[in-house]
Amino acid sequence: MISHLKSIPRIGEKTASRLIEHFGSEKQALDAIMNRDIAAISETEGMTEKSAISLVLDAMALDEGVGARDFLKTGEAFEIYERIMALIKDFAHTEHARTKLNLYFPYPASKKDNIIKTQQEICGIIEMTGELDNDELSSLLTKIKPLKTNYNIPAIRDRVIIATNAEEFEAAKKFPVSVQLVSETREVVDVARGYSHVIISTGLAGMDFPEDLDVDFIDIKKAEMWQVAPEKELSFFSKNLESITYAISVTRKIRQFTAGFCNKIKDEDIERLSSGLMKLSGDTDIKSGLDSEIDRCRSIYDRLNAVITAAERKANLEFGSLIEKSSITVRGFDLLTAMDGSINQLFEKEIREKYTTVTSNALREIAAELDLQPAELLYVNNFFSEEVSHPIKINPRGVDGLKNHLQRIITSKKLVLLRDNARELSKLKEPASLIVREVLDFDVGYTIACFARKFALNMPLLNDNNGIGIAGGANLFIENAVPINYAVGASRMIPVTGKLKDARVVLLSGVNSGGKTSTIELLAQVVILAHMGFPVPAKESELGMVEEFYYFGKSKGTMDAGAFESTIREFSAVANDKSKIVLTDEMESITEPGASAKIMSGILEELDNNKGLGVFVSHLAEAILKNTDHTIRVDGIEAQGLDEHHNLIVDRNPRYNYLARSTPELIVERLSRKDKDNEFYGRLLRKFK
Repeated sequence: MISHLKSIPRIGEKTASRLIEHFGSEKQALDAIMNRDIAAISETEGMTEKSAISLVLDAMALDEGVGARDFLKTGEAFEIYERIMALIKDFAHTEHARTKLNLYFPYPASKKDNIIKTQQEICGIIEMTGELDNDELSSLLTKIKPLKTNYNIPAIRDRVIIATNAEEFEAAKKFPVSVQLVSETREVVDVARGYSHVIISTGLAGMDFPEDLDVDFIDIKKAEMWQVAPEKELSFFSKNLESITYAISVTRKIRQFTAGFCNKIKDEDIERLSSGLMKLSGDTDIKSGLDSEIDRCRSIYDRLNAVITAAERKANLEFGSLIEKSSITVRGFDLLTAMDGSINQLFEKEIREKYTTVTSNALREIAAELDLQPAELLYVNNFFSEEVSHPIKINPRGVDGLKNHLQRIITSKKLVLLRDNARELSKLKEPASLIVREVLDFDVGYTIACFARKFALNMPLLNDNNGIGIAGGANLFIENAVPINYAVGASRMIPVTGKLKDARVVLLSGVNSGGKTSTIELLAQVVILAHMGFPVPAKESELGMVEEFYYFGKSKGTMDAGAFESTIREFSAVANDKSKIVLTDEMESITEPGASAKIMSGILEELDNNKGLGVFVSHLAEAILKNTDHTIRVDGIEAQGLDEHHNLIVDRNPRYNYLARSTPELIVERLSRKDKDNEFYGRLLRKFK
């Protein structure tokens, strides 16, 4: 068990310090590494996703004593593994699964327990997901991402904590609100006037405050985040709202069929979490519909400017119309007044009456349109000046008064709701984190299950026999691959009898493009996936587990002396007494045919002596057999002729104990049939008769 960060390769003093700072302690950092939490590790300063994967793989190798390269002994074997993994990753629904799949690799036989454990986990997921609506589940999973933990909210400027001593002032600094230190009690009200909401020490609970101030009395030194700044407490949930919400949906669906999924979280906690999230919008605000008074005030606030503008326009039209139609009749005393030089008073009286009528009508219409309550009407009465003016204009200070009144109601009531929600959700941060982690990790196995379902994979039978057998195997790298049945070594799936039935080292001969390479590729896929604990591309298969796997691909032409030496060095690695499987594809072109046959016979003998399992694709089967005294089985894939379209007819299932010719004459015959006017092909074909 790893007990110190610096005991892991790649972790020096600086990296260890960064990990401890990020996770809070060395133990928590080690837990993240051993739990393979790539997402959390990659958030550490200076750490990329790629370096996090490498770090975890190093830790796994140190802890388990084995890594991917301990089984995959050649670069080409590793390339096949990477191609398989690329196929699997295409089925991932989350970036987390795509990344974490990098932590799966084939184990040697000595780690059979690890392989069996993975098999059991994947079988469980495949069985469970077979009952689910996989389209719906896949759609939900694509919405889930690792939780954001590094975030800040803007300082809340309209909320203040008024501290009355240095201790309260220091305690208040941790909250993202304004903090004021007031030494004189008489100054408290003046300071409070500048904020929408005021938090004051319980020591001042006896003070009288104006009714228009929203004041809370709290023990500042014991105050919690949900009391002072619930937005901060809720920001974790609002920033991760989509991921947590969809993770809950996935969990509920899985639990319909597997009650034990994510069993650390109780159903009631999920319901409380879901209920709290339903009250949130994506910006820590609350949704509409939770409080009718907030919704009413918000509606008034949002519509106020438009209603006022319309009322102002209508009032001016009415006022202008009334003035145009107006006339003044002067009688009796009014006539004497006019003769006295006070005629302006008569005009002003007439205009004021019309102005008052028009503005009163406008105020009634505004109140009716906005459905204002009596307290709000007091502010509306100040919307028009008592002094007659034209054009008639709304008094902005009166409008601001109503807006401020509405905002105070909204802020005060919203704060109550935010506090209640934050107090409840603050207890559920860990369950929320856990449920997302569990669902993201579920997608790793679910990805493998989707891959297995798409390619009709099945779990192999793992045993202690020295052999491999497949029935209905289909190469993953070939679209619409022809199913193959084949077995090498001790396998109940081999149909032949006789002394070469259990041959462990086999030469595979046959026609060009007949499927020899795809056959050993298929065997490689089965070996790699089986040793990972994954299902394999065959209807039925069995495998004797080994410690090492070697794959040597087709050589690219005759090699120079250096490349030839390097290749022989690579082959020398098979000369050990560990259990192994060796697959080799047409290595004869490494040098001239005579020498190649001798070299390959020597390699086959070495593998046979060490009880290894091997399939060697070669066109030099006869020459190889002449250069060895070992009894080597030769299997063949042979063309049976040409069809009506001049294509080769090939039975791609290897024929046991059969030396198949490469049949170049069929290629020449095909050319002769296609181009009958060319006599050269005919003359060449007669050479084979």
